[in-house]
Formats: sequence, C-alpha cells, structure tokens
Amino acid sequence: MNKANELQKKQYERMMELSNLAIERRKELEAAGDTRKRTGRKGDDHLTEEERQEFFNLGRQVFGVTVKDGFVHCQGKSWKLPENSSLIKNEVEA
Repeated sequence: MNKANELQKKQYERMMELSNLAIERRKELEAAGDTRKRTGRKGDDHLTEEERQEFFNLGRQVFGVTVKDGFVHCQGKSWKLPENSSLIKNEVEA
C-alpha cells in the first residue's frame, strides 16, 4: 500500500472514531433520560466544534472535495455554491 492510501486509511479511521464518539455521547444522554430526538442541526451531532471541524476536514481530504472560485469539485463533478456560503471565503483543498 502506498503512502497516500495509508494516509487516507488513517484519516478514514479517525472519522470513524469521531462518529463512534458522537454515538456514545448520544447513548449516554438517552440513558440519562434525554429522550429528545435531535438530528440535522449544528450541535445535535454530539460533537464539539473542534471535533466537527476535524470530521469535515478529514471528509474533504478522504473523498477529494475541493472548493475553488465559488465551486465545489468532487469526484469529477462540480456545482456552484450559494453566494453567502462560508466555504467561498475559506477555499478548501483536499
């Protein structure tokens, strides 16, 4: 396995660690009596802001997502970002 594949494998494993951490936190809340089903909103993924940013940055690297000139490029496809997207300000390269 070449170094690039090895790095991707480690990055993907870290993403899975973060996912499992979020699941464990959700289970702890449910065990403590929190029955609210919270999904789809920022902060409802049970990750800290730093963990969330790490997760998304790793995802961009592992899956080859780049942001350039107001467009997202991924796996041979591209689409235009909305004018108010924060990704336009912080162009991202994987």
